[in-house]
Amino acid sequence: MTFVHASSLELQPHSSLSRHWQFLQLILVVVASVLLMACQPKPENSAEATEAQTEANTATEPTEFVISLDWVPNTNHTGLYVAQEKGYFAEQGLDVQIVQPSEDSASTLVAAGRADLGVYFQPNMVSKLEKGVPITAVAAILQHNTSGLMTLATDDINSPKDLNRKRYSTWEDPIDDATVAHIVGDNLVKIPGEATDATAALRMNQFDYILAFYGWDGIHADVQGVDTKFFFLKDYEPAFDYYSPVLIANNEALQNNPEPIKKALDAIEKGYVFAANNPSEATDILLKYAPETNEELARASQTYLSGQYLNEAGEWGKFDYNRWNRFYEWVSDQGLVDEPLPPQAGVSNDYL
Repeated sequence: MTFVHASSLELQPHSSLSRHWQFLQLILVVVASVLLMACQPKPENSAEATEAQTEANTATEPTEFVISLDWVPNTNHTGLYVAQEKGYFAEQGLDVQIVQPSEDSASTLVAAGRADLGVYFQPNMVSKLEKGVPITAVAAILQHNTSGLMTLATDDINSPKDLNRKRYSTWEDPIDDATVAHIVGDNLVKIPGEATDATAALRMNQFDYILAFYGWDGIHADVQGVDTKFFFLKDYEPAFDYYSPVLIANNEALQNNPEPIKKALDAIEKGYVFAANNPSEATDILLKYAPETNEELARASQTYLSGQYLNEAGEWGKFDYNRWNRFYEWVSDQGLVDEPLPPQAGVSNDYL
């Protein structure tokens, strides 16, 4: 290496000295960069590098998640759409698709792993649990049962017993029929078939009474100005304060990969708490996602159901295991199952 004597540098013009110094700085920067890169750890092979890059990309991509409804969108589902609209799912890293079942029920989709959560009902779970279908209720959408018997208001109907021997619209579900018979009497005159508009069917004299949900069918009658009588099941038998509807999940997913379900439930809880406190804005969101819904009915129903989402402590989703067990004990006492269902069969608060 050639060393330049200091005396020779003093003879250089100032501009020339500056250029030499800038060139020396550039060399030092390049050398430092090369040394720094050489010190970085490298994957042993290209496969490891590819895997590392894939993991990095996956960490930033949202997890796909499917929720199956039980029926057309309605105010039972408002919290789901609020969570979608407000970005609560996105905050949890979830890309959620809310679907309506076609031929398959929500329980079938969840059991087969084709949906991560599904809207279902405690009474309908009886036959599934008996058959070992791998589903568990993980959240209660409503805190109390709002179903009951609806009939046109007449002077001779003042209690469920007055409906005995009158025509009953049935879905031919053994649990439902036994429930109705328990408070009406054993002499059920069954008219099979499903009525999508209970009020219209009653007015057309297709049957005399129907098992319905006050939050939708009862409110619908009120909106139309049709005078009806509604007998809540839980008012005539404490065991009938069962959970309806609920959210169900697949048992294998709950055991092996519960985190996406927990995250979804966190987001859904925020959605229902919002709907409980803001029924008008929540209705706006529901109507955005389901514009075919009757707006007057949706607003009246939402006003009612917003008071049903949370328990007495202001919590959403929590099950009272005693109430859950009490209904299944009644089912067993009626001989509606071959073997009694064990305590807390098909239900858990552990994922909330």
